[in-house]
Amino acid sequence: MALTRYLVRAIRMDRLILLKATGTPEEFASKLGIHRSTLFQTLQEMRILGADIRYSNQSRTYYYAGNRRIKINLENVVPEGEIPQAPGNRSPVHLTSIT
Repeated sequence: MALTRYLVRAIRMDRLILLKATGTPEEFASKLGIHRSTLFQTLQEMRILGADIRYSNQSRTYYYAGNRRIKINLENVVPEGEIPQAPGNRSPVHLTSIT
């Protein structure tokens, strides 16, 4: 499923950026199994959501310049008064820009 691949990619990108372990754009794209152009497109989408992602030529890695990053959170949401569903049911996905 395209959405699943996209979310998994975004989670991996976030972790590598947070660890400052992306390498060059070519290396980063290779680690994610995507084309360089897809990497740049996804980085731009993350920036539009508010993440200040920059590249350091000296360290040869992408990094978060500010205190905002993309966080993808899977959680069970049970409206008040309802009985929780059995384990194994799918959870909603929330894409949040963390301050």
